[in-house]
Amino acid sequence: MKLFAGFGRRHVLIALGFSFVVELAHLSYAWLGKEELRLGIIAIWTVLYFLNALIGLGCAVAADNLLGEAAGTAKRLILPMLAAAIVTTVWGETVLYLWPWIEAKEHMVFLSTLHRIAFRFSVASGWAMLLIGLYTMLQASRRATERLHRTQLAALAAERRVLEGDLRAMQGRVDPELLFDSLLEVDRCYARDVEAGQEALDALIRFLRAALPGDAAASATVAGEQELAEAYLALVAQRADASPLVDISVAPEARTLPMPAMLLLPLVRWALDGRSATLLQIRAQRRDAALEVSVRSNSVGSATSAEPNIAGVRERLARLFAGHASLDVTISADARHARLQIPAP
Repeated sequence: MKLFAGFGRRHVLIALGFSFVVELAHLSYAWLGKEELRLGIIAIWTVLYFLNALIGLGCAVAADNLLGEAAGTAKRLILPMLAAAIVTTVWGETVLYLWPWIEAKEHMVFLSTLHRIAFRFSVASGWAMLLIGLYTMLQASRRATERLHRTQLAALAAERRVLEGDLRAMQGRVDPELLFDSLLEVDRCYARDVEAGQEALDALIRFLRAALPGDAAASATVAGEQELAEAYLALVAQRADASPLVDISVAPEARTLPMPAMLLLPLVRWALDGRSATLLQIRAQRRDAALEVSVRSNSVGSATSAEPNIAGVRERLARLFAGHASLDVTISADARHARLQIPAP
């Protein structure tokens, strides 16, 4: 662990502001006392205050790094204050010993060297208490903000995991009407022809395997949603006299992209609109930082007959992506088109 890790531009700005405020207070006192003001001395003292402030903040940063997150406020105040007072007293004594004319204007008389050092230490402790107290409050506020941000991110992640689990559980709830009709169709196909019955049964098994959730920890992908849609269309084709022509095109780079469960199938059911369509097109590709999925059909059904499917998708998008996903829907007399865009890693 680096002792002064985290010390940077923010601390320099705090020290600069502190040094200007302290020197301004001294100038006000000198002005009220009608003392002579010399720009050279003012600049030197401002620089000294700035360096002292940097030392104090450096001690505070070092104490933070040494004590860690578990330390209390008292330790964070007292230890850096003592360290800053000691270091700046030594530093100040050295500077004033080398250049005694800097403080010649103060005409201060000390009884002994110990008296002078004690005086310097008390002055250094006073400003260190002010500076480090201010810095500690700022750091406490910053830590509280960071903890709140981490808590909010954790809560959002937990909510997303719960929602993903709900969606995967929803995926396992097979439409009872669809299942019942498919079982009847299997019976009818077996009664007519064993081979046709086996095909119908295989289509039902394929759909059930795709619809039932697998590993709860696994993330749904475009490929998985494509498999579910294809299984559904194959199952529907078994029960229809004339099934729609299906054209599915998924870009290779889009197949492994994550896609929440049960987003594509509702769009497919909406596009078919009660199997009135004779052509269904599904496209999936990556566009920059988004996954774009397009579902288009030549359905001639009513505009509101399958609206619950769209409403359900919109609700899931709002809960999953909080405004960062979009679903554009267009309906004409002989066509339906849904364009879905979700963030992609």
